[in-house]
Amino acid sequence: MEKRKPDDFFSAQGRRIKASAIEGIHRLLEAPGMRSLAGAWPDPVLFPAEEIADITDKLLKDKAAQSLQYGSTRGNPELRRALADNIAEQEGLSWSPEQILVTSGSAQGLDLACRVFIDPGDLVLIGLPSYFGATGTIASYGARYIGIAVDEEGMVVEEMETQLVALTQKGEQVKAVYVIPNFQNPTGVTLSLARRHKLLELADRFNFMIFEDDPYGELRFEGEHLPSLMALDEAGSVVYLRSMSKTFTPGMRIAWAAAQPTVIDKMELAKQFSDISTNSLTQLVLLEMIRTRALSRAVKRNIAYYRIKRDLMLELITRHFPEQISWTRPAGGFFTFVTLPEAINSDDLLADALKHKVAFVSGSAFYVDDSGRNTFRLSYSQASAEDMRAAIPILGQLIDDRLID
Repeated sequence: MEKRKPDDFFSAQGRRIKASAIEGIHRLLEAPGMRSLAGAWPDPVLFPAEEIADITDKLLKDKAAQSLQYGSTRGNPELRRALADNIAEQEGLSWSPEQILVTSGSAQGLDLACRVFIDPGDLVLIGLPSYFGATGTIASYGARYIGIAVDEEGMVVEEMETQLVALTQKGEQVKAVYVIPNFQNPTGVTLSLARRHKLLELADRFNFMIFEDDPYGELRFEGEHLPSLMALDEAGSVVYLRSMSKTFTPGMRIAWAAAQPTVIDKMELAKQFSDISTNSLTQLVLLEMIRTRALSRAVKRNIAYYRIKRDLMLELITRHFPEQISWTRPAGGFFTFVTLPEAINSDDLLADALKHKVAFVSGSAFYVDDSGRNTFRLSYSQASAEDMRAAIPILGQLIDDRLID
């Protein structure tokens, strides 16, 4: 009898787990001399290192037992109260701290939501394009995707309605929609207010959940704040996911989820069997950052800083990209998304760009239907002004060469 290898013992879920572009992006960022417009990371120059060091020092002197001990699965009660107060200030919502679950990054929040809602074979609607980390998580639970086009106003809910009607006629039920409403990864576009209302109306009419992922919402450079889907929801169909990675620090791995109490109860139970609790020390650091208003000051610094970077990237693209090319103009967040003529494959463009030490992310990674091969994402969040000034003219010339061919 042939001895089986460890791989032969993988579960069905283990076999469904596929590599994403995330690790490849990390390698591009680490390559010597690379001028990378690929990474969707915050710029480390903005990390509030001194404030964190001071707070940590004080916590370890005055509250060492609490800081270094296990915490509750749902999260530090004082932090959850502070987060509830913050959302009341931002959204005008009166949330109970019991509606909030502190997670180890928003990726864990989505994983927990999938764990309690998604069965193998369930249908999930997702944007074309959409963040590949999320699509990988959802796919690992055996969901089937249906892609919905994304334009300058976000997911095209009229197309979604058509799909939902057709599926209902075939006796199929959608379980959830995954959406990044603010400054979406990868396009940078924002779901319009009218479409937010329509999406909620569709959720009520066709009876599905909404996973609202909002890592960039606080980083608005211009225009008016739009209420979250959670704030507009009257039926309790939204699971709201908020990351602190873009406004606090990604390495501290603090995020939170909010939903109806019964949903949070179930997600808390799932988290108990995942990691028991989120890091106690980092929760207390964040709590103190909120109490002293250091976090709100950091957010304002981030907005001003990334607005300058956004403006520079768009100025350089306008100057150096051929007129046949289109791109999005984000009102916040980290990205712009470029669309090439259909005949140009962004994978081939990337291969040539890497020879010139220029990196970006090909668009096909963001499409669950294998389309989008003439698109790519550019990120200004971590790129230096020097790198943008050097890289974008090279990209423009490489695109121009392909148009001539």
